[in-house]
Amino acid sequence: MLDKILTENFRRTLKLVFTDIQNQQDRRDEQEFAKDEVRIKDRLLDTFISYSPDVILNNDFRIAAIDGSGSDSLMTLDDIRIHFISTSTVVVDTNTRSENLFSPIDRDRLEHELGEQPHIDLHWHSGVRNDARDKLAETLANIYPLKDVTSLTLPFFQDYTKGKISSFSDFSETEYEKHIPRLREMESLISREQLLTNPTVHEEIRKTSEYAAARKVLMSDINPKYLLLDGAMSVFMHFVRHFPSMPSGFMLRDLCALARQKEVVLCAVSKNHTIPFAHRIANLARDAFGGSAKWFCHLPSSEDPEGGLHIYDDRTYIPPILAVPYLYSFSRDNRPSRIDFDRIWWLENIFVPGDPEATRTNEKALFAELEFMSRDARWYGYPVPLALAHESCKLSYEDLRLAKEVCMDVRAEMNLERRDAQPLRADYDL
Repeated sequence: MLDKILTENFRRTLKLVFTDIQNQQDRRDEQEFAKDEVRIKDRLLDTFISYSPDVILNNDFRIAAIDGSGSDSLMTLDDIRIHFISTSTVVVDTNTRSENLFSPIDRDRLEHELGEQPHIDLHWHSGVRNDARDKLAETLANIYPLKDVTSLTLPFFQDYTKGKISSFSDFSETEYEKHIPRLREMESLISREQLLTNPTVHEEIRKTSEYAAARKVLMSDINPKYLLLDGAMSVFMHFVRHFPSMPSGFMLRDLCALARQKEVVLCAVSKNHTIPFAHRIANLARDAFGGSAKWFCHLPSSEDPEGGLHIYDDRTYIPPILAVPYLYSFSRDNRPSRIDFDRIWWLENIFVPGDPEATRTNEKALFAELEFMSRDARWYGYPVPLALAHESCKLSYEDLRLAKEVCMDVRAEMNLERRDAQPLRADYDL
């Protein structure tokens, strides 16, 4: 293979691919960005005044953060895969009146409120015996704290219909009336059965584990001001039924409704994202505010004044349904990140109808607090609580190797050695 990669022919093939991308994709994207550039620069992009290093807040506050990790192949038994999920919750206090800024709260108290940290879940299914949907539904029902599926699904419809549906009796004479039987069991909420590959199943379990941890925080006495999730607030919709195609979509909207009720700012932070032209927006910010400026850029939807942007007009999940995304950067050494907020919360607390200046003032206050919690030198520009949650839950290659060894030991103790438990393609030295 190496002798093929190092040939001039391979280089020529690469040049053809890059030229094709440039001619078909880049040219069209440039045209779309040109339509948005003035609006982004003049009305959507801004900087803010950050807190001084020695600031003492009038009211210190807590920040909770949740992240998850795992593997979709802890062990393979013939056609069965065992999934390993690790989820961690971290809660810190701003503590501006002491020298110990952003110190995690006592671990014993945290575990008393939320359970052992990090928390581990396991799941299995064969994937070839039509059991993926049943086993996934069983696992999700076990993991998520809210067991009443009817109560789980209602928050989505309340928000999506802008309050027109607030109980199951309101489904009468709507497009959803015929789907009511599908909204009573966890299994029937999984409408992407034909797409239940191992990575899809694993992602759904991982998200559910994180959302379960978030719900426990909201129902506890911890009372954070912010609750940070890793990722985006994307809800993948069934294009015919017009509601989430997987249970995690309903769970996210359940969290959003509960966070509003508890007066907690729920937001999702993405280091890696699919916002087009993020680098160009960062260049606009650098030109306007200087290389070291801390900035944010609202990414509007079709429902906002002036509508959405041309650069993501044909992207299905940007902006996410019922969410408001921003690009932001607190450090010139890192590429821009994305942060999503619940749109219902945003309309109530940030957006001021008919007053863009008041809206911008609220945005600046919000991002000043987010920047303040992102000053640790180890991860400068990224929220400290989320970084700590990631460090706590991440599954290294060594962790996974040891977990697999424990699996083999347990199987030996149970006299289950007769079944093949070798890793996929372990023979032939492949």
